[in-house]
Amino acid sequence: MTDIKRNTSALFGTLLLLIVCGNLHAAVTEVTATVDANPMIMDESVNLVVTANDDISSNAFDPNPLLKDFVVGNTSVSRQTRSINFQTTRLTQWTTRLIPRKPGRYTIPAFTIEGQQSQPIQLSVLPASASRAGRNRNLYVTTDVDTNEVYLQQQIRYTAKLYLATDLQRGSLAAPKLADAEVRQIGQDKEYNEIIDGKRFRIIERVFAIIPQKSGQFVIEGSLFEGEVADNSSQSFGFFSRTKSVTRLGPNIDITVRPIPQGYNTHWLPSDYIELNEEWQPQPSEYRVGEPITRTLTLTAVGLVEEQLPSVNSGYPDSLKTYPEQPTSTTVERDDSLIAQRTERIAIIPSEAGDITIPEVRVPWFNVKTQTTEYATLPSRTITIQPSASQSNNLPSLPPVSVEPDIDTPTEVVTITQTSWWSHSSTALLILWLLTLLLWYVSRNKEGSPQRNSSSAKVEANSWDSLSAALKTNEPGKIQPALAMWLSEVCNKKHCSLAESQRLLADEPLNLAIKNMLQSRYSQENTSWTANELSKIIQRIKSDKNKKRVSQGTELKSLYPTNA
Repeated sequence: MTDIKRNTSALFGTLLLLIVCGNLHAAVTEVTATVDANPMIMDESVNLVVTANDDISSNAFDPNPLLKDFVVGNTSVSRQTRSINFQTTRLTQWTTRLIPRKPGRYTIPAFTIEGQQSQPIQLSVLPASASRAGRNRNLYVTTDVDTNEVYLQQQIRYTAKLYLATDLQRGSLAAPKLADAEVRQIGQDKEYNEIIDGKRFRIIERVFAIIPQKSGQFVIEGSLFEGEVADNSSQSFGFFSRTKSVTRLGPNIDITVRPIPQGYNTHWLPSDYIELNEEWQPQPSEYRVGEPITRTLTLTAVGLVEEQLPSVNSGYPDSLKTYPEQPTSTTVERDDSLIAQRTERIAIIPSEAGDITIPEVRVPWFNVKTQTTEYATLPSRTITIQPSASQSNNLPSLPPVSVEPDIDTPTEVVTITQTSWWSHSSTALLILWLLTLLLWYVSRNKEGSPQRNSSSAKVEANSWDSLSAALKTNEPGKIQPALAMWLSEVCNKKHCSLAESQRLLADEPLNLAIKNMLQSRYSQENTSWTANELSKIIQRIKSDKNKKRVSQGTELKSLYPTNA
């Protein structure tokens, strides 16, 4: 009995060893390839199934040779293992969804896996209109463009429509493809119903903007739909219905992209319509020296994106100090079209009173309808700048002039006869008197008025204290008027504007510091400006002026030396 058990165990061990050894030496002996539809309709999909009789790596199958003639979907991999009468069979199966790019006859090539090769497949693809089933389809995609011939960077409006006569469980509609082009969806999907040949279809419409970046002949590859629909051919179980995967491809469209016309040397803006607008704040009623004005320029273009818009070159005379902000741009969607907009804001501070003319602004663009160059323009504008409020308040008032009424009175004509010697002596005395008066005036100015100098020094000291306090606040709105008052004292000009003081001093570091301060004040963006640099420059100017005063005082003393 013990021998029987021993022999039985040895037999099972031998069989197990043979099975293991057989599996170790197993290899792929057969590779097959099949499709689930042949012939097929143009915009529908076919499943290619490649099977190898062994458990091998998922990467052993390469679908890249199919890309020439088909749109290749995702590849799924499945494995099976069966054991019958101690004989184990393993299978590896790849399933790939293929969509032909156009009607015709195609050859699905042979695939080599682990040294074994499948047989090639001859596949017939019929146009959708050539099949009775095509005319009665429950699901298909159509594509259309607003024009087949455009200029470089001109917008193409591409419309894809998904027709559904069955229940859609889930799905996605991809964007069309065009080499060297920018593609983006415009707006939201539209849904509506239509009855076609007596059948009700639910239609989902999606619009795309395609902007080609290269000229030549191109093909727009149609939008691809992938999803799951209810399978009415199968029975449902309870509340759950069976679904099937579907794929549809929209027709391809040929287009021609023209290059930029020869001799066109300005910024390229191909569009149906472009306009240029401006806005002034405050409204053009009364502007004053030193008070800020904000000019907003807005460039709007249909069928373009914001990256295509150029800067608006606006010029200004020297009497206007300009502080431009960082321009902003955006792209919006209106009426199934892209609309690009660029906004530039410029803070303007007048430095002189009078009538000032701002030049015309022109932006060239190419009208794709008329195929001519046009200009978006703003006409020249003349604005009147009034003196600053401080200057207006300090203008001397003229005494009233009384006008005597004309009275008809007899006029008596008196003739005086003077001798020649009296005339000459009077002239000589007048000249001597004028010379004496001139010498007295010069001497008085050299000596100076202690009372006047004391008053001027007090005013300057007060303005310096106000400026020092304003600098500590780090607020441009408080610093600017205090700085203008102190600089007018430095320049010895009462109520001189800030711009006029800058012109008289001609100090480049000061001008740059003031420019940064004003740009921070009038800009709508948050800036990290501080008064540190401006404070250092002002301290230098004050120190230089004090040194100059000491030097002038020493020179004056040397003119009047004291006797030892």
